[in-house]
Amino acid sequence: MENIFLFAIFTTILFVLIKLMEMKYLEKEFKPLKNIVRDAVIVFCSSSAAAFGFFHMKGSIHNFFNIVTENKNLNMETAQIFTDVPGF
Repeated sequence: MENIFLFAIFTTILFVLIKLMEMKYLEKEFKPLKNIVRDAVIVFCSSSAAAFGFFHMKGSIHNFFNIVTENKNLNMETAQIFTDVPGF
């Protein structure tokens, strides 16, 4: 869970830094702080939702893309192979 928040916080900080550089060097005028905070909150919510979806659906997304691309790879973590004499 902390990975999700760290990802969202770093993404938001990077967004704010890029936004400030854009206002300083490209637009040459600063917008009100209220607009920057609003945009930062939107970026934080969006990135945390995306990170939540990515981290919690990692296996199912991998399986979905195997079906879409018609890739015949098996998930080796769940495949069981017996190479010894049967125990029965």
